[in-house]
Amino acid sequence: MSTSPSSVLSSRARRWGLPLLGVLAAIQGAAPNVAATALVGASRGLDMVAGDQALAASMQTLAIAASVISTGLLADRIGRRRMLVWALALATVGQLVVGFAPVPAVYIAGQGLSGVGLGAVYAAAFAYIQVLAAPGRLPAAVATFAAVSGASSVAITFGGGMLAGVDWRTAFLLVPLLSVVSIFAVLAVLPVVPPSVSEPRDVVGQVLLVLGMVTFLYGVSQFATSLTSPLTWALTAAGIAVLALAAWTQTRVRHPFFPVSLFRRPSFLAALCAGFVFNFGVAASFLQLTNLWQYVLGLAPAEVALWQLPITVTSIAGAVLLGRLMTRGMSTRTSLLLGGVLSAAGFLAGALARNVDSPVAFVPAGVLIALGVTASALPYGTLILSEAPAEFYGPVTSSRTTFGQLFYSLGTALSTVVVTQVTIGGIVSRLRATGMSDSDITASLNAVGTYAKDATRPSEDVFAVAVAAYRDGFGLLMVGLAVLCLGVGVLGAWLVSRAGRSAPAAAAPAPEVPV
Repeated sequence: MSTSPSSVLSSRARRWGLPLLGVLAAIQGAAPNVAATALVGASRGLDMVAGDQALAASMQTLAIAASVISTGLLADRIGRRRMLVWALALATVGQLVVGFAPVPAVYIAGQGLSGVGLGAVYAAAFAYIQVLAAPGRLPAAVATFAAVSGASSVAITFGGGMLAGVDWRTAFLLVPLLSVVSIFAVLAVLPVVPPSVSEPRDVVGQVLLVLGMVTFLYGVSQFATSLTSPLTWALTAAGIAVLALAAWTQTRVRHPFFPVSLFRRPSFLAALCAGFVFNFGVAASFLQLTNLWQYVLGLAPAEVALWQLPITVTSIAGAVLLGRLMTRGMSTRTSLLLGGVLSAAGFLAGALARNVDSPVAFVPAGVLIALGVTASALPYGTLILSEAPAEFYGPVTSSRTTFGQLFYSLGTALSTVVVTQVTIGGIVSRLRATGMSDSDITASLNAVGTYAKDATRPSEDVFAVAVAAYRDGFGLLMVGLAVLCLGVGVLGAWLVSRAGRSAPAAAAPAPEVPV
């Protein structure tokens, strides 16, 4: 028989539970950042070829997206606290394998193990919010989780960067150290959540999900390299087909692992809209602002990190403020609308600032985007938690991470494609207008590509043309993102209203989680 979580929580769990969950989420969020910082040193130290480097950079993300729903189901079967302990242990092993890897294949395998473990850590931590939230204060709990996660992720990323500066292998000792400490904290602070699933669940569908997600995400990642490659399109199409097959099987088996009927529920679709604005917006804005500051304004990575600091602080403060507003009565619909409007305003501000030569001009845009995506992130979390059926609690709450990785990958790849293609077209048209021959234009494009790789600048005339074209591509992308985020935000708000008309929120309380 279920017991109300708030009635049995210890004082230690009430005080430290949510901050601990935020730290656990930050370990997962910061691990890819640390790996990205150390990748240059690792690729040189292990003599990675281009294909190895690309797979090493994406393996952890692929493993998280492919495995997290299955590990969420496993958490329902063995208990969520035990899942956290096992997942932290697996992440520790994976990171140590990476740090001591003698060859690229071992490095990549270690990143795969890390992805499975870290994905399970984040999903289990997120699912625990429902257990620790005080009655009627789920938005505030999600906000605390987000704020602590954001602040801790910054600190862990910074520490990992410092260690990577000493030696790339040293950087991969940080997550194991934090994971081991976290195991003892989990056992000391978090309450036991008993298993809620005993019957077998469809295994074939889970295998299809893994294959489809890996294939699709890998195909999408290749769009940034080649928009016309038949292999890229074939992988993307094959991934979509396999994912569709996985969804179809869940309507034909006796014990499905995921309730696909959720995709007919307006509230769940609204959650996906919020997740799209959050993850797609973060991926596109972070990557493209960083690229513009480095390629066009010539900022060093350390300077970029400093200019990102106001944006990061805004995200953390915004999570706390918006969480309190939602707890005091601001509706999910309003938060979704606010997210779409603020994100759109930020992207438009970025487009207007594209020709300015100082990073100061882009800070207001970044702050507005940060507030907008944060306003979308809170409904994303609360709606997923509220819509998760008790018998599918682990898989549904874990799907937040799967969809997040999917939207983030799309944001990274598609924003890169837009900027790259517009930049190339702008360079060609501008140089052709000067009377330059096709062979010289090709040589100029190669010179620009070399600059992007190793900072060797082409001639001043070609560089000026490339910068002007790049600014145009950045501006066009920002306008497109403004329209997209506003449209998806409005759609999400409408879906929330539709859900309210068909089933008032008061009549559909969040599922009770046994403690």
